[in-house]
Amino acid sequence: MTQYLLKNISVLDTTSEFHGNKINVLIENNKAHFNVDASTATNATVVEFDNCFLSAGFCDIYTTTNDPGFESREDISSIANAAIAGGFTTICATANNHPITQTKAQVEYIINQSKQTPISILPIGAVTENFDGKTPTEMLDMHHAGAIAFADVPHSIKDSGVLLRALQYAQAFDGLIIEMPFDKTLVGEGQVNESEISVRMGMKGITNLSEYAIVQRDIELLKYANAKIHFTGISTKESVDLIRKAKAENLKVTCSVFVHHLLADESAVKNFDANYKVFPPLRSTTDQQALIDGIKDGTIDCISTQHTPLTVDEKNVEFEIADFGIIGLESAFGLLNKRLENEIAKDKLVTLLSTNPRNIIQQNATSDFVILNFEKEYTFTTKHIKSKSNNTPFVGQTLKGKVEAVFSKGKFIINQ
Repeated sequence: MTQYLLKNISVLDTTSEFHGNKINVLIENNKAHFNVDASTATNATVVEFDNCFLSAGFCDIYTTTNDPGFESREDISSIANAAIAGGFTTICATANNHPITQTKAQVEYIINQSKQTPISILPIGAVTENFDGKTPTEMLDMHHAGAIAFADVPHSIKDSGVLLRALQYAQAFDGLIIEMPFDKTLVGEGQVNESEISVRMGMKGITNLSEYAIVQRDIELLKYANAKIHFTGISTKESVDLIRKAKAENLKVTCSVFVHHLLADESAVKNFDANYKVFPPLRSTTDQQALIDGIKDGTIDCISTQHTPLTVDEKNVEFEIADFGIIGLESAFGLLNKRLENEIAKDKLVTLLSTNPRNIIQQNATSDFVILNFEKEYTFTTKHIKSKSNNTPFVGQTLKGKVEAVFSKGKFIINQ
């Protein structure tokens, strides 16, 4: 059994007793031992990561595994490889598979498949059968089987009564409802953010109202039900303002923002690059600044990749007919560190990617960790992509920040 000694590694984890200290970490027998005396680890292979930090493994609340049903885009094995490359030791799998994750057996399938990978893949169960927005699923059965939350994403729950009953039902077992807030009737056939840019492109626009109208509705339902909800993929200033007010009223509400909404704004779509076609759409610079302000003041709890693999036939086509979606597990840390290094502290960024999302899904206890180099710059190329799909606009861009190694489920993996 190979032993590894990580010498003089700085801990960047506000939940750890060693936060802010340099320690030695010994990995042996699939376990990590912290703050050991290096002189006692005589049989260990010494690994030194100069100017690097140890933090808790990242956790992503929104990823699309496509397994079962769409394995040509991604499968359990490939998404696990993509996650490790990006420092994500835990990912939450949306129910958007074929069949949809809406029964105990389908929840168990994902959990069992996850056992063969070096990461934890936690299933999210559907709220309504076949995402029909009407017929409730057996959420309690899925909860007992291991579902960590319930969501109809990438759909929104249109019927207020259905959502209210889901909130009330989940409350009985302290379950979490995740909502991707948008009014489909207001989105219509929209392609990009509604603005002067959409007019110049000749594209149908998607209004901010289509998002924040649902956020406002859901908050009122939340008050009535006294339950808890997580908004995923907030993209507008108005949504941030509404959630900030709800938190001030001590409502049980959390929210996340997607990586790409912090990196790019609506101007990125002007050249009709379908890799920038995402949902919610890239918004205005005013909205983007509101998201950053929401991160700074704690309104926004965590950051997610919205990892959505798509094949060439689904993405490399005319903008109007291309599917919405982007991959992001492998590049998230390097992109976010470069974008936010002058906006938030290192430990804040790590908390947004690790501790906070785990708290939301009540998966706090973990021995997983990552080794992070905040200063390393490199050009992101297809060789860094471990996903089966390549639908990202960030290939060729310079990233700052690299995940050097990962310790997950007892395995120590050095990224190349």
